[in-house]
Amino acid sequence: MEKQILVGTLDSPSCLVSSQISTHFESYEPGDFEHSVTPVNDFESGIKSLSEGDIDLLAFPAIEIFGREGIISDSGCQVIGARTPRRPSLVLVSSDRLMYQPKSAIIVSDSDLVRRQLLRARPDLQAISSVDLGKLAPGFVPPDDPKNLPGLLAKLLENGEIDGFVISRTEYERTNQTERRHTLMSQPNERGAPHFVPPPYSDLIAVISRLGFPNRLATKLIESEGNTSLWVQSRIMGDLETSMHDITGLEVRHRQVGAILRQAEANRDLVLEQSCHDPDGEIYHDEVRVEIRMETISKDGRRTLSLERLVAISEYQRAVIALLIDWRNLVSESTRNVPRDHPEDEDAPPFLPE
Repeated sequence: MEKQILVGTLDSPSCLVSSQISTHFESYEPGDFEHSVTPVNDFESGIKSLSEGDIDLLAFPAIEIFGREGIISDSGCQVIGARTPRRPSLVLVSSDRLMYQPKSAIIVSDSDLVRRQLLRARPDLQAISSVDLGKLAPGFVPPDDPKNLPGLLAKLLENGEIDGFVISRTEYERTNQTERRHTLMSQPNERGAPHFVPPPYSDLIAVISRLGFPNRLATKLIESEGNTSLWVQSRIMGDLETSMHDITGLEVRHRQVGAILRQAEANRDLVLEQSCHDPDGEIYHDEVRVEIRMETISKDGRRTLSLERLVAISEYQRAVIALLIDWRNLVSESTRNVPRDHPEDEDAPPFLPE
């Protein structure tokens, strides 16, 4: 049949791609086209099935694409876009919110970025990984399968051996957690509240097809905001040094002008408001803005280096190039030793220790 799509999906513990794709197809009328969703075991088998014509499209967590661009190209396939992240923010599983945790509370996260963000919000916390948890909880051994980790941490939380742990919203729901969850928001409702820019590619689903696959069918699965997010994040991550990948937060999303103006008015943010004006002072309501936020944090959580951009969608590609230049300059200046003002001065450490 001409209007038939067979989509292969690759799930991860933090992103149930098959569920999201199936839910998306259910929104179409039954007579629009026929569709089928089938899981694949891993990326390599999925790309093989796609190149051999066993499936029409392959959807998978976008983080899997990093470093595999050559494999995709050599297989006669191409990245056609992505789906908009629905729930990129992580959640803290605990009986109390972050700011109400007891002094020296033990919070477990396997993300180096998240541990630094936790210490930024609460320097007194013990933010540790599951690998180091055995030092505080004798007998604990991280499981070989990451899918089993939330269940083990939930038992430690119930026994009072830890005070909380950070996982994705998908992992929270998949493992049927009974403890309360608290979303670690990238832009909290309360001004001055801790913010948590999510790790790169969070909840972002990439889609690839064979070369020459009909665009009219491919566009039924991808979304404009997802395409923008994938393009921007891929360019930024490809430019960063490998040592920065695990300690950099990155968020890309579309913003409507009306929502930006309401936020600027509520926060009395003149700079944010003026970002929606042209040089003549007129407000463009018909062009979506692209918001890009990235940050990295020192190991103790005391120092943060961040950049933000809010640009018209017609200019976002040029804006990313300028952002990367600015980011390299910031990192270079903040990681070098501070020169002495006088020969008798003591050596000053860099603003952001490596």
